[in-house]
Amino acid sequence: MLFRPKKRLALTLYEAMLAAMILAVVAVAASQAIVAGQMQTYDAMHRQRALTLADSLVDEILRLPYDDPNGASTPGPESGESTRSAFDNIDDYHGFSEAGSLTDAAGTLTDATGAAYSDPYQFFTQSVTVAASTQNVSALGGDITGMLVTVTVSDDSGQQWSLESFVPQPPA
Repeated sequence: MLFRPKKRLALTLYEAMLAAMILAVVAVAASQAIVAGQMQTYDAMHRQRALTLADSLVDEILRLPYDDPNGASTPGPESGESTRSAFDNIDDYHGFSEAGSLTDAAGTLTDATGAAYSDPYQFFTQSVTVAASTQNVSALGGDITGMLVTVTVSDDSGQQWSLESFVPQPPA
């Protein structure tokens, strides 16, 4: 008579624990990959928001004339130009700064019309410098005098993004 082992119908305890450990390792690896992807997406979106704010402010500044209509030529706003809506030329924005605030229900970071940006933008601060500058443009025959407009946007962690635009002085 031959001895035949009984057919095994279930997993042993060892096999079940090994399978559970493998499943746990795979789940952790998958979740780490998902979290890393989400962080990259968040960072890209955060950067895009900052650059959108900077680009919007540069556009707002560049819509204004180079020279002050009143003949004043000092960087920064002149007397009576205490708000953004009163700025009448490019250099009035020198020293301008605006910070977002999530504590204010209406938000404090605003666009050119004074409308508050939505909550995701309220984590940022924007500032502007306008300085006399000379750029060498060989295709135009040498040095060009003008103003360099720099808009810097910072977030609540101190990270900064800057956009610069050179505005040539109009011919006399």
